[in-house]
Amino acid sequence: MNDKIFWDSNLIIYYVTDTGKKVSVIKAKLSKPAQHIISAQVLNEFSNIAYKKLGFPSQKIVSEITAFQTVFMIVPLTTSCTLRAVAVKDRYGFSYYDSLIVATALENQCSFLYSEDMQHGQVVDTLTIINPFI
Repeated sequence: MNDKIFWDSNLIIYYVTDTGKKVSVIKAKLSKPAQHIISAQVLNEFSNIAYKKLGFPSQKIVSEITAFQTVFMIVPLTTSCTLRAVAVKDRYGFSYYDSLIVATALENQCSFLYSEDMQHGQVVDTLTIINPFI
């Protein structure tokens, strides 16, 4: 199996900060054969939360982002992603930033989007949203 799995920002935060069940679930999912993908948006959301809510110093944020590169394929945001996000928002009613996550996953031919912020099991075109904690 070589599925492409896109990871939402909240899961990346748990990956770095959680010491309980959530990080165990995330690590188990990451150990399975797949191409694990995040976007520049996810890195930016992680950095913002790391500064504002977690109080991480810049050096720790850089260290974590550097470590992400060994676990995840990091994809850019493109004009195509932005245009697709507008269409996703109009069609499905997600917030714009959730629509951008979905659109970027679709643009990168992901089969699954791991997120606990959207409806588990919902299918958006060819993408299935999965809450990995269910």
